[in-house]
Amino acid sequence: MARTHLRPSILGALAVLAFGCAAERTLRITSEPEGAVVRLDDETIGTTPFDLSFTHYGIRRVTLYKPGFRTHSEQIELEPPWYEHFPMDFVSEILLPFGWKDERKYHVALVRGSEVMTPPSLRSVIERADALRQAGPEGPRDLPAPRPVDVAPGRPDEESKQP
Repeated sequence: MARTHLRPSILGALAVLAFGCAAERTLRITSEPEGAVVRLDDETIGTTPFDLSFTHYGIRRVTLYKPGFRTHSEQIELEPPWYEHFPMDFVSEILLPFGWKDERKYHVALVRGSEVMTPPSLRSVIERADALRQAGPEGPRDLPAPRPVDVAPGRPDEESKQP
């Protein structure tokens, strides 16, 4: 009889441990001056300073807008820390009874001024269209590489600054 009560207890304890193990990932987006509108991957998400919880690592496009300042748009790469690579991710997410905190920071000093819009030449439009037509599902290959953000989590608070 005692054996039947033991199984639900063990299963309940394992369920509690599994749900308590999730890592907490945050990206803090700040700007100088504050109050810039933040767009992340074509979606407006708020104004700076903004804390974003995220689930997946990878490449994201961050765009900041503020009247009187030039728009800043950049691809950033959120690289997973050592404990989020296979097979360590299974151990750190499922088997360990505590959650990890991965806090990233992204800071931009906005430049005063207005956008300088020049009409593109017909040749440049055709060249870009040809590059897109020839590209595969991953897109054109001659794009600049994304900039990593706070690659080593757990270091003292450092902000990546834009030159």
